[in-house]
Amino acid sequence: MNIEDLKNRIKPELESIFGSSMTNLILTKAKMKVVAKKAGSDEANTCRNFVECLGSDDKLMGMWGSLEVKEKISKWMNYIG
Repeated sequence: MNIEDLKNRIKPELESIFGSSMTNLILTKAKMKVVAKKAGSDEANTCRNFVECLGSDDKLMGMWGSLEVKEKISKWMNYIG
């Protein structure tokens, strides 16, 4: 799985809670953080970093709380394999 496939798999779940505009902002912010750190990373590691960035987003934490965010991170990490 690459980061675009992962993003597209997570996106509908976020859109159902945050709407399209906020979801795009959250995903773009996480992707930009990953791109900045990407040097030398393989695709799986890049995807894991992307999910970790999503998990640290204040909007997700504020909406879902830490327990649900941890559950989502675990679920999304399983997409990577």
